[in-house]
Amino acid sequence: MAHIVTDLLELYKTYFQGPYVFEPKTEQDFSGTRFDAPYKEQFRGRDVFLPIKLTNGDYEVNIPCATIRVTGQKTIVRTPVAERIGTVKEMFNVGDYQFAVKGVLIAPTGKVAPDDDIYSLRQLFESTAPVQLINAISDLFMDDTRNVCITDFELPEVEGKELRCRPFTLTCESDSVTKLIME
Repeated sequence: MAHIVTDLLELYKTYFQGPYVFEPKTEQDFSGTRFDAPYKEQFRGRDVFLPIKLTNGDYEVNIPCATIRVTGQKTIVRTPVAERIGTVKEMFNVGDYQFAVKGVLIAPTGKVAPDDDIYSLRQLFESTAPVQLINAISDLFMDDTRNVCITDFELPEVEGKELRCRPFTLTCESDSVTKLIME
């Protein structure tokens, strides 16, 4: 079985034209976050930081080379006060957190394309069941269910590039409300 070496930094720059930095290898012990999601793991002999796993019980995708951006918004009530500059602000609620994931699916040695991972991502996107996002950074913003709803999924075109590597982007939102009590 032949091993194909892929420079993940160059691969990420090729598809996303943005920074993706691997930290230098250190002897520091990386323990997990409060839910023990790994900060790093080995992928074909290289340390990869902040791997992502998406699963719903039926389908699962492990993405060792990905980045994640977290955004959130608050609903704030602004009340103007007579004879003063500015407004009084009162926080109404904290909305859902959005997670933007950019990554590259890499086919295992001997396969032409990462068909299984693409199919699993499609099934997770189309699923009506809760999807769990397991990542050291996203764990800091979600409760212990790790549930998200995938809202957007994109496989951009790859012209003249290697078929074994397929970039993707997806956006998901935290889904922390699991029960509604009606009286």
